[in-house]
Amino acid sequence: MAKNKQQQQKKKERERRVAQKKLAAAAKKHAQEKTTTESPKTIPERTKLMTGAVPKTKHVANNKKSSFTQRRSGG
Repeated sequence: MAKNKQQQQKKKERERRVAQKKLAAAAKKHAQEKTTTESPKTIPERTKLMTGAVPKTKHVANNKKSSFTQRRSGG
């Protein structure tokens, strides 16, 4: 009977250790997610390089729609 009680106690201790380990891992993951969301998103260096290399042009919006007859006649 004592052996059975000792096995039960060992099993409970193991379950407690596993639960503590699992909680610690979850807390660590939660803290890591929190720090990644708080940090501002930085623009990668190559993105800065590419946007700096391409000259910006002024885009003119052409809102004038041609009518059906203009499109068909080619004018």
